[in-house]
Amino acid sequence: MGIIRKQTIIGSIFSYSGAILGMVNTAILFPRFLSTAEVGLLTWLIATTMMVAQFSGLGFGAVISRLFPYFRDEKNQHNGFMFILFCVGILGFIISLLAYFAFQPFAPDYFDGDATLNLKYLIYLIPLVFFSLFFNLFDGYNRVHYDAVSGTFFRDIIFKVIVLASLVLLWKEYINFDQLVFIYVAAYCLPTVLLFGLLISRKQVSFKPQLNFIKPDLKKIMIDTSFYGLLNNFGDKLASQIDKLMLTGMISLGATGIFAVMANFGVLISMPSRSLNKISSTIIAEAWKKKDLETISKTYAQSGLHQFMVACLLFVGLWVNIDNVLQIVTPEYIDGKYVVFFIGLSNVVLMLSGISGVVIQNSPAYRKQSLFLIIYAGIIVISNAIMIPLWGIIGAAAASFVASLCFNLMKYLFLLKRYKFQPLNYRYLLVIICAAISYYLAYLLPKQDSFIIDIIVRGAIVSFIYIALSLIFRISKDLNQFVMELIKE
Repeated sequence: MGIIRKQTIIGSIFSYSGAILGMVNTAILFPRFLSTAEVGLLTWLIATTMMVAQFSGLGFGAVISRLFPYFRDEKNQHNGFMFILFCVGILGFIISLLAYFAFQPFAPDYFDGDATLNLKYLIYLIPLVFFSLFFNLFDGYNRVHYDAVSGTFFRDIIFKVIVLASLVLLWKEYINFDQLVFIYVAAYCLPTVLLFGLLISRKQVSFKPQLNFIKPDLKKIMIDTSFYGLLNNFGDKLASQIDKLMLTGMISLGATGIFAVMANFGVLISMPSRSLNKISSTIIAEAWKKKDLETISKTYAQSGLHQFMVACLLFVGLWVNIDNVLQIVTPEYIDGKYVVFFIGLSNVVLMLSGISGVVIQNSPAYRKQSLFLIIYAGIIVISNAIMIPLWGIIGAAAASFVASLCFNLMKYLFLLKRYKFQPLNYRYLLVIICAAISYYLAYLLPKQDSFIIDIIVRGAIVSFIYIALSLIFRISKDLNQFVMELIKE
């Protein structure tokens, strides 16, 4: 088994296991052991950390992934690349530290009624940003050394297991909330330490500077790559996290807590796309290198159709069970019902777009992706500013849907106009028809006494009807062929 395929499989296992652990923590344990404001506090800390750490990386992650091959030389300690990485990281952290002290006086007004709860935990942003910043850099560096799974394991498994254990300790009253926050922050920082220790054990860390290796042409390329990497990465994080920051400032930490817990259900819809994007990136990059537009067009079209089929099935299965989902959480979270709906729809749109982002990112017009992400982030901010005062947390979710629709429409129109890639056809309409019929029939089922049994029954009915109709309409040749091979066996 090749190293890429092997690591893709292992990485997917870790990612899905981490997602399950995350759902246990956020959907089951958080609502039962923490108040909505306490959940909002933890959510706000991580959302702020992710945004600031991504900006503080100064786009160097793109330099690692794109330009490290120019530095690769084990005998010469990779020509001082790790020294440059550390310098960039320290510079970015100093900038974020200055920003922290500059904005700190405004914190009481920002948190308003939540100031008493949140201000004493504000100091945790300093270690969180520092360790998150260097985790991003170390993980990128580790990946170009052909290890794409260690960082995933440390962040998706170890961190979430520690959080799970700390929530149990809180439940048993061995610790209080202050101690839980400390453990939570320490657990979030731990993967950086473990990853750095792993790099040291492999003798992949050297602080010897070799700046004479960087010639003017390479320096220019590094700066250009960093700039567009910063726009890409920060724009992406801003778009995914700004709603939580705006909810906290415009409503309360409690609203942020409800939004975060309920949004997690909708985000599950797009999970299958993560593995596909990682796998397809190599294929698309190679096709662009060969200028094989036919392969790119075919892969783009197939990915969109198959992801849309999966997304519609998951969305219908989720929404037909929405009343059961509300029984998983506590009554305080009922107001988040339509958060699930709109976040789920925004992820259906994301899946519908297939690998459009991967296609653009690897194309000669890769800079357009940066422009689209900045516009996307701008739409998120503006739509949240308009909709949150009108509809609260549901407004934030609706804003995410509107922004996702605009962002993916931009990518679709660009690829259609520039390269004549047209993935849409009548099969997409058939997918919607299958989804509508399966939802309606499952909705008519009588309610079961146990919500767990009801989830299983409705989920099974939706899946059976949806897949049967997909086969009858022959929406996907690959699916029909796969089923026929199973029957023959």
